[in-house]
Amino acid sequence: MVSSSRQALKEWASVERALAAGRVSLLVRKGGISERRGGFDVEHRAFWIFPTAFHQNAGELAPAFRDLLGGVEPASCCEVRLRVFAEVAEAFRVESLEVMARLAGLHPMAPETVRSRFEYKGRPYLHVVLVRAYVLPEPVVIPNTIGYEGCVSWVALDEEISTAGAVPAVGDAEFAALRAEVRSAMAPSPRPPPPHPGAQGG
Repeated sequence: MVSSSRQALKEWASVERALAAGRVSLLVRKGGISERRGGFDVEHRAFWIFPTAFHQNAGELAPAFRDLLGGVEPASCCEVRLRVFAEVAEAFRVESLEVMARLAGLHPMAPETVRSRFEYKGRPYLHVVLVRAYVLPEPVVIPNTIGYEGCVSWVALDEEISTAGAVPAVGDAEFAALRAEVRSAMAPSPRPPPPHPGAQGG
């Protein structure tokens, strides 16, 4: 893990809480309305999670994760509380809803949300990012400046924030098993074998 970073990814406060609790390690992204023309991209391999309540609502979360809306602390008009640092382990561009269905339960989004994001702007795909989350014992509180505004995914913080003291939200063995599960879900579905050359219809 790097010693510090000033890169941050905006994410729902409920998702930030899920990462901190080790309940998820998978992010599903498409891009904000103010994103550059190409949409979302994994621009950084390590970053802080910038918690926000913008667009967050219970209906877009899977039922098992709706409890995360209670007690979260998104960025206010005055300050941001950073406590989760993430490192990218795997990143995929998924162009199949069948694959997304196999990932259900590994991320906090409801199936209807996944489909809506997948079909957004008539570009059928989603970015799926497996991250290793690290959690600070106490959040670092920074001023919420005008430079952080806008419906974009990535923001550059005004200063480097140290990751000292951050511990993994998920243990090594559990994360390795999750990584294998995600890779398995990404594998193409096996095709049925072709008919035998000598087979004849009845």
